[in-house]
Amino acid sequence: MTYRSSFSQHNLFSKCKRLWFYQYVKRIPVISDMSYAEAGDTLHKTLQRYYNEKTIPIEDLKQVFTKLWESHKLHLGKLSLRKDSYWLMVLQGIKLDVPMTTTEMKIFFPEAVSYLDIVDTNEDIIIDWKSSTRSKENEEEYIKQLKFYSYMYYRKFNRIPKKVIVYYLKYTGSKNKLEHNPTMQDILDTEDWYNKILAQMIDIRKRPIIPPKCETCYHFCAFQNLCMDKDGCLKYEVKVSGSNLYLNGPITNILNMVLNKKFSYELKNSFFIKQHNPNINTVINFWNYNKRSLPIGFKQGLLKTLKDYGDYLRKKDKNVVVDVKDERVFNDEKVVMPEKFLNDVVLRDYQREAADTFLHRKIGILEIGTGGGKTEIAIECVRRVGVKTLFIVDKVELLRQTNERMENALGIEIGQIGQGVEDIKSVTIATVQTLTKHLKKYAEYFSSIRFVIFDETHKVAAKSYWQLSQYLPNTEYRMGISGTAFRDDGNDMMINATTGYKVYDLSSRTLIEKGWLTEPGIIFIKGYMSKEEIKQLEEESLSGLINETLNYNSYYNKFITTNNKRNNVIKQLANKHSNKKVLILTRLIEHGDTLKNMIEGSKHLYGETDKKIRKEMLDEFVNGNLNVLISTISIFSEGIDIPKLEVIINGGANKGDVKTIQMLGRVLRKKKGKENALYYDFLDEGKFFKGASFKRRKALVNEGHEVIIVNNP
Repeated sequence: MTYRSSFSQHNLFSKCKRLWFYQYVKRIPVISDMSYAEAGDTLHKTLQRYYNEKTIPIEDLKQVFTKLWESHKLHLGKLSLRKDSYWLMVLQGIKLDVPMTTTEMKIFFPEAVSYLDIVDTNEDIIIDWKSSTRSKENEEEYIKQLKFYSYMYYRKFNRIPKKVIVYYLKYTGSKNKLEHNPTMQDILDTEDWYNKILAQMIDIRKRPIIPPKCETCYHFCAFQNLCMDKDGCLKYEVKVSGSNLYLNGPITNILNMVLNKKFSYELKNSFFIKQHNPNINTVINFWNYNKRSLPIGFKQGLLKTLKDYGDYLRKKDKNVVVDVKDERVFNDEKVVMPEKFLNDVVLRDYQREAADTFLHRKIGILEIGTGGGKTEIAIECVRRVGVKTLFIVDKVELLRQTNERMENALGIEIGQIGQGVEDIKSVTIATVQTLTKHLKKYAEYFSSIRFVIFDETHKVAAKSYWQLSQYLPNTEYRMGISGTAFRDDGNDMMINATTGYKVYDLSSRTLIEKGWLTEPGIIFIKGYMSKEEIKQLEEESLSGLINETLNYNSYYNKFITTNNKRNNVIKQLANKHSNKKVLILTRLIEHGDTLKNMIEGSKHLYGETDKKIRKEMLDEFVNGNLNVLISTISIFSEGIDIPKLEVIINGGANKGDVKTIQMLGRVLRKKKGKENALYYDFLDEGKFFKGASFKRRKALVNEGHEVIIVNNP
């Protein structure tokens, strides 16, 4: 009896003999989601209709496409929102206007069959449409498929095709086309490959004997449960490779559902986003089923999920065994470090405990209240592991300040990447802006890093940090440090994906109670405007249009930036504390300029300030006679150490919890001769600002601080 096969059957056999056995010999029904295959079928049949009847109007062709789409019930499934993208692929296929004599050519022999999408027998060209995303893996597979088509074409016409082409219809540029020019050697090699596999298939069918299990489970296998060992044990391998985890083993529907749910989240403002664009996907999903992968930061979460899954299966007399395989290549370079800090700094008990905890875990976040010495803990970890290290910051002030602190503590030269300097050492501090701007340039350097530290971890959800994380393939140690390891925008899980989970937590309140930080006086000011004045500003904020949409910027300008009543309160507070170090924070440069002109002896520092002037101004404020400094929240809310600072006036009316807590932290550090730690803020009026004020107040109360509300002093 003759057995007929095809490229897809042969290809499946090459990947997993047991899967082929279950599907084609045992005829076990495959329960799987066919949405993508059916969408591809719709695409192919629509293009086939167009190339067979080129006179068909586009609108009529779209009706053909829609009818096919709905016949597969794709409008009811998970691809319901992808209809337009598949139609655009049809239009791309039409635009190519490829030459043809036949569509969907069937070539068959007693032992082989193939279906060719587009054939031009005049020029001996074979064309195949693909709706998939182009990748190195499918390029190799598609070339192999095209060689098989060439072999079948040669058998039928006794001519080798001049060229065979795959068109990736998702793309319009050079990525759109994959071309191969087959040779006689390709024909012979393909014939040999096909006949050898066919002989193995026939042998298995005759006996029939179940083939052995694959060494690594084929991740598209629909019968993974059937691959269980005789002792009822499911085996999983968690492979750590680069910046990702790869899970090998049987992914059942239940396990896949749990992984999807655990490692995904919906965007915080999804409700409002969908009001403007109902079809947009607002779920961020880290579990990639096709690649069986997760970001490296989820290692502990994945291992716990597999443990919980094992507990669930144990009730059914099944066991789960998990093996972790690390394929990263660590840099063996040793960096000579001192036995202790060289500047006579003695680490506090909790700082040593935090360092011990991190070094045991190797990846994780240290959330320690501002002023708790996070940088010293990070330096201690660098000192103890003594490996090639990259310390990442996001501000030039932090670049200079951290460099100075590390050199004083370790007594070694610290490298720098950023602010126009490229000086790479065994331990280097860099700005994320410079690194992400030159990812490919520093790729080789990144691969040599064994310890990476992300300062102010709540920033790592930003796209630039995520991209940078993917370029650090051999980091044995990944540390995140922050006083507030969460984000106002709700993207907390992105932080975990990059730097792991929180491994040590110590709040500012605890540090205050233990005497390491100063007890703050937190004062919110209200009643600085009358009801009439509030009403007048609201009217001035409007343009007078019918059904007007409120403009935040217009309101901000009237209620905050140019509000004389509010600005005069800030001036009075600055004058009241003129003998102390006072930091006034604004959101806009224009607001800072206004306050500078009002407050005698003050200076204004912001992002565009000249580097040299910026450094001089900061040094004068930290160590000199400048007592009142006005600056933007973005510069001073995080990281910068000013021990003598006694008064902060938050004039920016910011919305976020994180920045509020960080701002307060700037004033909590203890210093000899320092008498107070005062934080002033406002209970503002206006459509946008009242709620933001109460949110800032609530954030501070939730941190355990007492908040005093006073009328306009």
